[in-house]
Amino acid sequence: MTVSTKRGHRTASTAVLVVLGGAVAAATWAGGRHGLAIGLLGFYVVAGVVAWFWSGGSGDVAAIMRVGGDERQQTLDLKATAFAGGAGALAAVAGIIVESARGGDPTPYAIICAVAGFAYVTALTVLHRRS
Repeated sequence: MTVSTKRGHRTASTAVLVVLGGAVAAATWAGGRHGLAIGLLGFYVVAGVVAWFWSGGSGDVAAIMRVGGDERQQTLDLKATAFAGGAGALAAVAGIIVESARGGDPTPYAIICAVAGFAYVTALTVLHRRS
């Protein structure tokens, strides 16, 4: 059993939640849904506070949240990220199929698939050249 050290930055997860949540809230506000925007902002601030405290703890998830941890924890994060990416791509392909079957426009889902594919090929190429 490996004991996690408290290295890393606790602000990493907090910053991502608050900054991107603020962007979602701002877009919602710009779209004219002011009540929802305020609710979203509050939700993301609370989520950021929870992330701040959680990332200060011990364990695998806390170490990953503070962008620290040992090789095993980083491997867990890598595998979870790959699984999430695969699930997102599968959902986008399912969206293309469903929208096509309904006679709708599958373009938004196709764009997501194209971005994911481009990102994968680019990352694979860069990582291959670095090794």
